[in-house]
Amino acid sequence: MKLKANDFKLLLEGNIKSFSLNGEEIIVEGIKDNSSEVKNNDIFIAVKGHKADGHDYINYALGNGASLIIAENEDKLPKDKLINYIIVKDIKKATADLVYSLNNISIDDFSIVGVTGTNGKSTSVSLVHHILTESGLNSTLISTVEIKINNQIIKQPRNTTPGILEIAELLKLSSESNSKIINIEVSSHAIDQRRIENLKFDIISYTNITRDHLDYHKNFEDYKKTKLSLMNFLKENGKIIINIDKLNKKDFYSSNKALITYGFDESADYVIKNFEQNIHQVKFTMKTIDNEFVEIVSPLVGKFNIYNIVNAFIIAKLLGIETELIIKAVSSFKGIPGRFQLVPSSKSLGFNCVIDFSHTPDALEQVLSTAASLTDGRIIIVFGAGGNADQGKRKIMGEVVSQKADVIILTNDDPKDEDPQKIIEDVLEGIDQTKQFLVIPDRKTAIEAALSFANKGDIVLITGRGHEQFQLFANGKKVKFNDYEVATKCIETIKRGLRR
Repeated sequence: MKLKANDFKLLLEGNIKSFSLNGEEIIVEGIKDNSSEVKNNDIFIAVKGHKADGHDYINYALGNGASLIIAENEDKLPKDKLINYIIVKDIKKATADLVYSLNNISIDDFSIVGVTGTNGKSTSVSLVHHILTESGLNSTLISTVEIKINNQIIKQPRNTTPGILEIAELLKLSSESNSKIINIEVSSHAIDQRRIENLKFDIISYTNITRDHLDYHKNFEDYKKTKLSLMNFLKENGKIIINIDKLNKKDFYSSNKALITYGFDESADYVIKNFEQNIHQVKFTMKTIDNEFVEIVSPLVGKFNIYNIVNAFIIAKLLGIETELIIKAVSSFKGIPGRFQLVPSSKSLGFNCVIDFSHTPDALEQVLSTAASLTDGRIIIVFGAGGNADQGKRKIMGEVVSQKADVIILTNDDPKDEDPQKIIEDVLEGIDQTKQFLVIPDRKTAIEAALSFANKGDIVLITGRGHEQFQLFANGKKVKFNDYEVATKCIETIKRGLRR
């Protein structure tokens, strides 16, 4: 593709501060915001991020063959060479405007569903995707766990919500696959960092808003305000769905959009009633906004998953799926890796081992309460707290676990750049010293210990990392480690020992 100065003026209308284009035309093969990915004739977007400044990598991008630099800070352009550049007022808007225009992407061609909240996003959005594909519709899933078009995995996600360029790439691929429904998890980081620039949502669903990411946000109010600002991205006729048991309707009135509620509260538009569960499934009744009573059976267990199911049900109805198709699809959805995921081989030893991603105080409370409702035995928990994250929640996590678990094994999660021992000490402040607890820093040893302690009827919860495939340490060190795989191998070792 060849572009002239006037083309850029039209594409970036009102956003250009200054520019210098040496020649009548510029060849554009692609757009990149990572200098190491730049190839010959790519545009390099120099974005000042939360941790790194793309302006510092302009020379590297030029060395890789960048044909044009788009930046905000003219002072950081190289002074010793003649280059093509455009200085803009708003780099995020420029990025979105360029990539969407050059790829002929129109948001109006898609129905876009955004699910946000502290907990429940991945399961909700993945279930919606499952319902759609099971109902014969093309659908795209963009989540923490996986990125898929229909049943084809496109790539493994780096973040809960991708950046502007990656979202545009996925929209283009979706369009080429005739997938016009986009289901996307939206994190507070993505909203604040404007990764969703130029997106417009048909439906936005809020699962809950509880404490998280206070290492990034100034305080809880800032975190909540960021989450609520997603409403600014609704299309004109967009709709909002909220869990009325967890959220206040008044927080959503400012949007002046249609508001649909669900929960156990009788005032909800969709009321949850009469649920019962065992370790393998949940059954409940739901009264719909049309006063119909729907019976739902699902392999997903836990009150938190009932919320996720109803949330997905409402979204699917708004997308035009018939009730019977939704019920059938819900019954066949076995969940996603690391979300109250049962390790089947544990049953042969007489107890149940469950892997769960819960890494906030609220999520831990929910998963522990679910475990308590499913057993008369003990709850043994393996948990820790992540590094480079909200330090204030660590003591609270220790308090929650002390209230709900019978045996506590405190271990490492992903310490990242922090001192693992300091993280453990922070969590220990909240643990009741009269409880049965051990500190075993090595996570594999901690899991082995928990499984060896378990008696018939107990539940072993391994929490914090869920589906994650690597444990993260200082200086970018990554160690292959998946809780489900480690637990499965430990159980097999125990079984071999019993056969001797």
